Amino acid sequence: MATLEKIRQRGVLLTCIIGFALILFIFTGVDFNTLFGESRTLVGEVNGNQIEIAEFEKRYDEAQTFFQVERGVSSLDEQTAVEVRNIVWNTWLREQLYGEACEELGIVVTEDELVQQIVGEHPNPMLSNLRMLYNPEKNGFDKDILLQLLNAIDEDPTSDYAKYWAYVERNIRLQLLENKYNAMVATSINYNNVDAQALYDAKKAANIEYVFTPYTTQADSLYSASDKEIETYYKNNLNKYYQQKEQRVIKLLSYPIVPSADDFAETQKWMDDLKNDFATSADFIAISNQNSDVVYNGIAVSKQKIDADLKDFAFAGKKDDVFGPTLLGDTYKMARLVETGIMAPDSIQARHILVQDSDAEKTQALADSLVGLIKGGADFAALAKEFSLAGTAQNGGDLGWFTEGDIDVDFSKACFAAKKNEVFTYPMGTAIQIVQVTEQTKPVEKVLICVLQRKVEAGSQTYGRIYNDASQYIAKNTTQTAFQDSARAENGLFLRTYTVSKDDNFVGTLENSRQIIRWAFDNDPGVVADQVFECGNNFVVVVMDQVIPQGEKSLDMVKMQVKLAVLQDKKADAIIATMKASGDNLAALGDVKTATNVSLSSSFIPNVGREPMLSACIPALIESNQIQYVKGNMGVYAVKLQSVVPQAAYDAAAEIQDYSNRNPFVYTTFESLKNSADIVDNRINFY
Repeated sequence: MATLEKIRQRGVLLTCIIGFALILFIFTGVDFNTLFGESRTLVGEVNGNQIEIAEFEKRYDEAQTFFQVERGVSSLDEQTAVEVRNIVWNTWLREQLYGEACEELGIVVTEDELVQQIVGEHPNPMLSNLRMLYNPEKNGFDKDILLQLLNAIDEDPTSDYAKYWAYVERNIRLQLLENKYNAMVATSINYNNVDAQALYDAKKAANIEYVFTPYTTQADSLYSASDKEIETYYKNNLNKYYQQKEQRVIKLLSYPIVPSADDFAETQKWMDDLKNDFATSADFIAISNQNSDVVYNGIAVSKQKIDADLKDFAFAGKKDDVFGPTLLGDTYKMARLVETGIMAPDSIQARHILVQDSDAEKTQALADSLVGLIKGGADFAALAKEFSLAGTAQNGGDLGWFTEGDIDVDFSKACFAAKKNEVFTYPMGTAIQIVQVTEQTKPVEKVLICVLQRKVEAGSQTYGRIYNDASQYIAKNTTQTAFQDSARAENGLFLRTYTVSKDDNFVGTLENSRQIIRWAFDNDPGVVADQVFECGNNFVVVVMDQVIPQGEKSLDMVKMQVKLAVLQDKKADAIIATMKASGDNLAALGDVKTATNVSLSSSFIPNVGREPMLSACIPALIESNQIQYVKGNMGVYAVKLQSVVPQAAYDAAAEIQDYSNRNPFVYTTFESLKNSADIVDNRINFY
């Protein structure tokens, strides 16, 4: 009754709100969802086609399951999770763009076509690269495993198998659709003799000599740029100052979360308390594994492999001697010698044959038979090629050179314990490895050492104090001016500036800093964040500085940048004038260097780097055989032809065929569709 009464009391207000909404809808087209905030569930939109957060999360869950299975991990780290979300977004974007384009043209992917790609005679190449569908016995894709997977999904459509397969099937379907669209585009493109000549000319290459003079050889004080010159340069180069995406400029202070003197003292006491048990107990390895940041693996180490801090102790001591605890850097270490005076090779070369039959008895019989043949003089490599199920079979089972622990620890221990040319077996699950060590390095002295170490971390009190310092800073400096001015006075703190876009996942190298980017795009210039952001091992306080809108940047925004470009252009003209005075004598200009096989299509020039203007001068250089003066990124190049690289005779048909085979449009089709679409990306509201 109380609830009904409240509704009655607010009835007039609700009626007014609803009436106002109806008026807005009728006269202005305002959407009720937007008005009442339901649009906050919208992740993205492409030409009116929307994806809500629930659907996006469902797709992410499928993709996450796929990558966990394929990478053999139980969870994804932060960086990988970010990458997977981007993959989900781009896949959905491609579905919308290609889907809409194909719908207009009547292009479809039928269910029969999809089935043929999955279980047909020639399965989609994607399937052959999947870990879940790999059969070691066949050394590749196994259709029977695929059918078992599909049957399991039929029995439980909500399982992780179903999520995994949903991701795979979606990508196969999209790939088919893209291929059909691109094939249609390919048939609509024709190349003529003009295109062929341009393609041929772009391949003309030369070996060149050049002298490089940096712009820094000219003092800035010798040149000036008037407002008129700056304005003219700006108008003539507007394309250089176009902002593709809206950006936000932020300024921040970071407070490193580092341990205090008390944390060091506490860790030292903890290590001291453990020392007696570690030094005297027969079960010291268990004590170490329960308390140490590193786990004892039982691998003997040489002087070249041991921790440098422990080398002198390890190779001068005897069994059960104890080192430390000692502070080394930010880590306390103590160690106990398990065994000394070991003489063993540092690395070995081995080969193997992996066998497995229908049951354990048959597997053992096959292994025993092969061992007998090898000991009787049979060719190990030939048997590996015939019987081994491992990927190394075609190489005669060769594992190459490795040190102890480089591969499976227990397996490598068995190999290092074996004598050269000895043949032995090693069980691995239901399979058996037949192994032979073929080469060993000269034995060196090694020790077994158990290390108990603990890195000093910031304790709860230190953590709280640093957080409080950051909180107090933003409490005292609530305006941008105060925030920036106080930073200059704060000891040990440096104000840093970053420019970020909605697509950025990190601010600089700060971990978990996407939250800062999300905050920046939700606030106006001058706003100081009222929260402290925890980014990995840093607390961060932030102020929003400015918005850089999408589109042409105003002259005011880029005036300093334009001025530097004008000054650089004047320096280049002065350098070129000096260069020309020397005539054809490059040696008079400085150190003469060479670059080989440079062409118009060269994206990277040996010993130079990326200098597009230098690449662009090659056709003129070949044609005129005169020195060319090039304004580069960092200085001026005086370039002389050394020799022309021989080129095949011009064949228009061959040039066109070669270019067509490369399908260059494939790389631009998606961008073209994207540029002509109305895309709304709201991911920053959620991630």
